Amino acid sequence: MLFPHTESQRITLTSARAADAGQVYEILFQLGRAGLPMVDTFVEAFGQGLAACFLVRRKDTGEVVGFTSLTELSPAGHVQAEVYVAAGHRDELLVDATMLTANFAFSMWRTRKVYFYTTEKASVALGVDGDHLTMVREEAVLPSHAYFHGRRWDVNVLAIYRDQWDSCGVDLLKQLL
Repeated sequence: MLFPHTESQRITLTSARAADAGQVYEILFQLGRAGLPMVDTFVEAFGQGLAACFLVRRKDTGEVVGFTSLTELSPAGHVQAEVYVAAGHRDELLVDATMLTANFAFSMWRTRKVYFYTTEKASVALGVDGDHLTMVREEAVLPSHAYFHGRRWDVNVLAIYRDQWDSCGVDLLKQLL
């Protein structure tokens, strides 16, 4: 049986509250997230439509270095995950944040698959590599789907299925805990 772990050796996921909205906005803004509304609008609507949302904190310093969320929980067993880790911490902590967020979805709900929409390839977007990359499926590429920073971007639709999570993801998570 899966357990909804919220910490690894390096990070802790803590529930994001309305009071954290400004800090979350700053993280997303610095990462260049497309489509951000004005800060007041973002703060006012923060948390609406989210099934779960977390601040990513370094365990050694307590510093908030990212944000993750789960949205669009569907009766078909799908949920969409978004994982943002600040640039100076991304290479080191992205895999922890991604795996804890995916595990939370699989352990809390009857989730069949967790989707990630990204303009990057799977290894860069999720932080996984080697044998663990096999658990990530590229479901689709939406050509020229997003427009920001003055250009069009392809959006990769990635998914981790429960079967692959059970056979590969849980092993990776154990290494991170």
